[in-house]
Amino acid sequence: MPSDAARSALLFDLDGTLLDTPRAIAEQFALAVEAVTGTHPGEERARRLVGTPLERMAAELSGAAPDSDVARAVAAEYLTRFREIIVPKAADLLFPGVRGGLERLARSGLRLAVVTSKKHRSAELILDAAGIADHFEAVIGADDVEHPKPHRASADAALAALGLPDAGPSGAVIGDTASDIQLGHAVGTFTVGVTYGVGTTYEIDSAAPDFVAHLFDDVTRTLLLRLGK
Repeated sequence: MPSDAARSALLFDLDGTLLDTPRAIAEQFALAVEAVTGTHPGEERARRLVGTPLERMAAELSGAAPDSDVARAVAAEYLTRFREIIVPKAADLLFPGVRGGLERLARSGLRLAVVTSKKHRSAELILDAAGIADHFEAVIGADDVEHPKPHRASADAALAALGLPDAGPSGAVIGDTASDIQLGHAVGTFTVGVTYGVGTTYEIDSAAPDFVAHLFDDVTRTLLLRLGK
């Protein structure tokens, strides 16, 4: 019979959980809006939307309809800035403990996947540039499902890609926003909320995760303890 590790999946958010990208995303998204509309929406406003799908973010920050030419132009401008400015810095944006922690978790036999509100290709680009793509057997972006986080569809897609019926006895969803915790609740698995990303400690606590982590080392330690290691 396969071990608990082999039957268990860890579903990680990306921005604000693995990579310290929210500030850079907010900066470049605000500049993309300004380039298209002539109006700068403010970086703090943009930061509060990090973790939502690209089209929604473009629409809300530009004040345009999601399917409008303006919102599409903002999204395209941001994606260019993402590829040219943010992706090349990816290795330097890894949160402390992420690289070693992922290596330990993968060596334990746990199955790792990324579930993100990013476009699939953007997620793959930055994971590869950061040097951690090989740890993940599956990447699910917002464009891979009809209903992105916190709907359970993205978690179900990740589990299907891993060939697992559920997250398993030692599985978990790990993320820095309430939508990540809600995703874990939707699929009935252990949840870890991290406080060093977009969500405040209050927002994470209010989402009622099973464990709150202030460092990625806390994430690794807790997940391995659940596995008995």
